[in-house]
Amino acid sequence: MTLPDRDAWQRLSPLLDELLDLDAGARASRLAALRSQDAALADELAILLDEGERAEAERFLSGDLLAAIASPSLEGQRVGAYVLESLLGQGSTGSVWRAHRADGRFDGSVAIKLLHLSLIGHAAALRFEQEGAILARLTHPHIARLLDAGVTPGGQPYLVLDLVEGETIDRYCDSRRLSVEQRLVLFDDVLAAMAHAHSHLVVHRDIKPSNILVDAEGRVKLLDFGIARLLEEGVEGATLTAAGQRALTPQYAAPEQLLGAAVTTATDIYALGVLLYRLLCGRHPTPSASTRSADVIRATLDSDPVPLADAVSASADATDADIAGIAAERDTSPQRLRHQLRGDLENIVARTLRKAPHGRYQTVEALADDLQRHRRHQPVSARADSPAYRVAKFVRRHRGMVAGSVLVLLAVAGGLAGTVTQAHRAERERDHALRELRNAKSSSEFVAFLLQEGSDKPFTTAQLLERGEQMVERQFADAPEQRARLRLMLAGVYGQAMIQNQAERLLLNAQADAAKLPDPALQVEIECQLAMQRGDSGALEVARRMLDAAIARLRAMPDADSSLLATCLHGRGQVVDELGDPKASLADVRAALDLIGTPRPDQRLDAIMMRASMASLQSRLGESAAAEAQYRGGIAELEAMGRGRTEVASTMYNNLGVLLADAGQTARASAALQRALALSRGLRDEDPVLEGNVARLLIDLGQPREAMPLIAHALAAAQARGSKRSIPGIALQGARGACLLNDLARCDSLLAQARAETLQSVAPGRSMHGSLEMALAEAALARGDGRAALDGLRRAVALFDAATDRDNTGIRALTLLARAEQRQGELDAAQSHAALAVTRAREALSGFAHSEWLGSALVALGRVQQARGDGAAAQVSWTTALEELQAAVGETAPATEEVRKLLAAR
Repeated sequence: MTLPDRDAWQRLSPLLDELLDLDAGARASRLAALRSQDAALADELAILLDEGERAEAERFLSGDLLAAIASPSLEGQRVGAYVLESLLGQGSTGSVWRAHRADGRFDGSVAIKLLHLSLIGHAAALRFEQEGAILARLTHPHIARLLDAGVTPGGQPYLVLDLVEGETIDRYCDSRRLSVEQRLVLFDDVLAAMAHAHSHLVVHRDIKPSNILVDAEGRVKLLDFGIARLLEEGVEGATLTAAGQRALTPQYAAPEQLLGAAVTTATDIYALGVLLYRLLCGRHPTPSASTRSADVIRATLDSDPVPLADAVSASADATDADIAGIAAERDTSPQRLRHQLRGDLENIVARTLRKAPHGRYQTVEALADDLQRHRRHQPVSARADSPAYRVAKFVRRHRGMVAGSVLVLLAVAGGLAGTVTQAHRAERERDHALRELRNAKSSSEFVAFLLQEGSDKPFTTAQLLERGEQMVERQFADAPEQRARLRLMLAGVYGQAMIQNQAERLLLNAQADAAKLPDPALQVEIECQLAMQRGDSGALEVARRMLDAAIARLRAMPDADSSLLATCLHGRGQVVDELGDPKASLADVRAALDLIGTPRPDQRLDAIMMRASMASLQSRLGESAAAEAQYRGGIAELEAMGRGRTEVASTMYNNLGVLLADAGQTARASAALQRALALSRGLRDEDPVLEGNVARLLIDLGQPREAMPLIAHALAAAQARGSKRSIPGIALQGARGACLLNDLARCDSLLAQARAETLQSVAPGRSMHGSLEMALAEAALARGDGRAALDGLRRAVALFDAATDRDNTGIRALTLLARAEQRQGELDAAQSHAALAVTRAREALSGFAHSEWLGSALVALGRVQQARGDGAAAQVSWTTALEELQAAVGETAPATEEVRKLLAAR
């Protein structure tokens, strides 16, 4: 085998490792995806894989071991004092085996790492040798120990290590649905191990999930110091003693590594930041549409990391379902996860990811200390810069408008977290502050002072808030009521910005002021806001108890403000929803809406957001028809307010469309999504997820030709943005459309892309894997391969049934399976599956009278009944199916035409 040169190997090695870890089918699909991006790169990888297979077949790695490293025939072979038992893993430079000691000195198992004989004399051999030297220096409970080392008589080096049986840290966290707090506790152990390595002048240089395992007891072990380097003795923060090879994993490499600059402990801190980012939000901070090393490197060097909390918001490369899945893996909801990640935690992670090494934490201990202080709700050393920078930019662009309007000041302040159109919490805080400002001349003077001071120069919101606090303390020292109200207002702004420590401090101060006043309503208002702040900080049970008490006090007041009671009820609804009780949450939101009744002008947006909360809860509780009414009511209110052409309206239409599609209301879903798309195109850049949603509905309605231009545009936009999470779904819908148009080459190409992206970016257990199998089966049907289609549909149904997320598309899979079995003559199975599809479709009606799911299932059931000679039963099934399909997909849809022809043929 001719080995690549150093630069080529740096580019090929991580991809080769990835391919070697896949089974044959997955490897072929991944290689096909790489070929579509870079044919030359794929050719190089294919050559290496082919030569490796030939070498193995020829038993190239002969010697004392008399077999290739990856060959099962190594089992039972002796390496030093150890006997190999089974292969644990392999990569491009070596393999790892489970083994036991053969001389009886102890009975436990160990891991033996063997260097491929083909790499002896290569730079990889030097790194392998150095790994042993480094591990000999490190003794820490969270670093896999070096137990022994040697060279076989045939010249093959080996290391004997602690056997670590566990999962990679990211899979461990996700499979156990560890919360953010639990992940931070686990990450503390990683930091402790890295601090120990740095104290022994060792930089790891390749920190990534696969090098950090967690065993069943929750113990962390840091592995693979194979490309680590020793720092010069006695020189704090020194660079590496030699330039060495630039072996690295691009997705976790720091900018200075990619540029070939000096590598220090700050390099590991960057990789730790990427790891922490992925553990917390499930995504990479600088996503790239391509897996090519050059593109990954370019994204790392040129792109700013996405703010941590923004990474768990629905976007072009992450649907609401994607974000819900990420949040579920962290045992919470998307809203709650965003709340947890904003503020101090977001700033800490951002500091680890700064481009310049000197801008990061200078030691692992400093990073660990800030994370521990965050968990204790203490001030941290990381400073919020990016949110304030965005707000400063906004103010500089709109300084005249800011100078002329108190409303815009509060909107900007409320938008510290990254947007001036936040959801109901920002609007509620802002509107409440405005009401209070109108009732107090001193408050108006306070806001005017801030505007005047900031209108002639750029300022940051953080500076604005700090100045406001100082003014409140000085000007209202002898006016506790005004001081309490202004502190409450400022606390709301801080809370919206997720600057939790300052928000809680101001609320506690306001509470102390209010306790001296004969104003129980003000006291309760502060208590409600403080409770919601505690909920935002993760103390959900505490928040619920506080809200229960505040609501009880309000209800006992004869002249209680109904809008304040509604605010507290809505807040409690959010808290109990986070605690896993959507029914109780729905009761509180309904009560809040009832209290508001016909909203005043300053309450109308509050009421709309409450409607959206109710719709979300109702859809999750199986009340889809009621949820539709809430969405449409909210949209009507927006139209009446003159906000019918805003992003809020576009989002409401999109959510309505997704709800209707899931309920089998295909024609109405398509109309809602088309409206969302029309609004979106007038407000922002292309939205590939929304375009993909519209295309899917067009295909369902039998209009694949109209859908394909949307698919092409959505795919191009998603790839240009690096929106990897959205690509699998868009490609799948494109494959469906291409198959329906009999463009089988295009269908196969899109399926290969969808499969590669799904395997890479979609977590196991998600229903997307069922959708992939169903699309593959539909492609087999288009080619006339009924048996392959049947097998694929059975796999799809099994995947949908086992999925961790609910998706009514599984009903379609059951229906298609019944039809495929009927065509193959397996009538008993076909009838069973068709009947089950009908049952599940009826259960999924969720308050609607008709659905496409039910109509299509009844068509399949009628076909089976007809094949079994029961024409009368088939007639009943098809007659009912016609009624369902006319209502759900329309008179001219192909599904409706099919059932008409079946009835006409009777």
